[in-house]
Amino acid sequence: MISNIVQPKLWTGSFVKICLVNFFIFVNFHALLPTFPFFVTYLGGDAVAIGIATALFSIASIVSRPFVGWLVDTKGRCAILILGLTGMTLIPMGYFVSAGIAMAILLRTLHGAFHAASSNASSTWVADIIPHSRMGEGLGMYGLSMAISTAAAPALGLALMNIWGFRPLFAAAALSALIALLVGVSIKDKKYKLSTEPLHFNELFERMSIPASVTQFFFMMAYGVVEVYVAIYATANHLPSGGIYFICIAVATVLTRILLGRAVDKYGEAPMVYTGNVAIVAGILLLVLAHNIPCYVLSALLLGYSFGAIQPSLQTMAMHAVAPERRGAASSTFFVAFDFGIALGGFVAGVLVKHLGYDYMFLLIAVTGVLSLIYYYIFGRNHRSSLNPHGHRSET
Repeated sequence: MISNIVQPKLWTGSFVKICLVNFFIFVNFHALLPTFPFFVTYLGGDAVAIGIATALFSIASIVSRPFVGWLVDTKGRCAILILGLTGMTLIPMGYFVSAGIAMAILLRTLHGAFHAASSNASSTWVADIIPHSRMGEGLGMYGLSMAISTAAAPALGLALMNIWGFRPLFAAAALSALIALLVGVSIKDKKYKLSTEPLHFNELFERMSIPASVTQFFFMMAYGVVEVYVAIYATANHLPSGGIYFICIAVATVLTRILLGRAVDKYGEAPMVYTGNVAIVAGILLLVLAHNIPCYVLSALLLGYSFGAIQPSLQTMAMHAVAPERRGAASSTFFVAFDFGIALGGFVAGVLVKHLGYDYMFLLIAVTGVLSLIYYYIFGRNHRSSLNPHGHRSET
């Protein structure tokens, strides 16, 4: 007997709104990412000051995420989203009146903490809104909002800065956070269970999410390094601009999530993790070993596929088997690994560039893609958090 199973609805008003919130959160983030170093220089800072500002933003985000996760679980998604977005609205306005580099760096550090609060609350809330049977598809579509902002916001920020200066740039960043705040408070779907657990350090991280998070950590070491260094590498090797590379990444990421959005729910995360890690290693090898336009574009497309396949798959793995009142901790665990992978990868790459040059740096950093695959094969594919239909689901 064949039964027609009706799939629960994914594209509800609440889901569309939380995707818009995520989009505007990352417009605020990505519009300032390539432009803030210019602002530090404008204030009289040097490369060291730029590095300090960049590092403190990441450190504030990483350190605050576990505590934000507890607050999201105990105080509610909406409350922490409002707190974070209020800060993300006010901080860019504070850049207007920065008395000097020290004040700008302090504000930038606070910006990292408010960004962690906003993004963590949003990524936890969306897991409550998405029907459980469509979690992989839903998180893939949710991630599209980040991919689109990644492609558009840096170019928008640079254009505003170059044409009108820093004040319109900061005003636009503040406006994007304000729009996210207004959309966020209009979401009526608050059907989540809050935790009553007191703050304990050993409960700030969700153990069920560790295999997915560590796999993502190794992957982001490689992916983040390419994001940071590809533009300067392309210029040195007479390749098209880094902007072209990022556009190709964004196109491939969007197409991957549209075409393979339901694959995780049907087949588990394993095919995405295996092929995504192979793709990023192949993309880096093409970038380094073949300095021509077709291979340059193919490298970007492979990286776009890798991110589009791996990030939502592992985020689904990190979230789907966790109790609703622990989703904030699960989200923070995943994104601490995400942020730390980018930060550590950037540091290691800087040391390697100084001593070995860009080519050897990229070749060595590609090894982290192999480590991601190996770790997942040993510890992730049969873990209880795995969605793989034939996995043993035994916690390793």
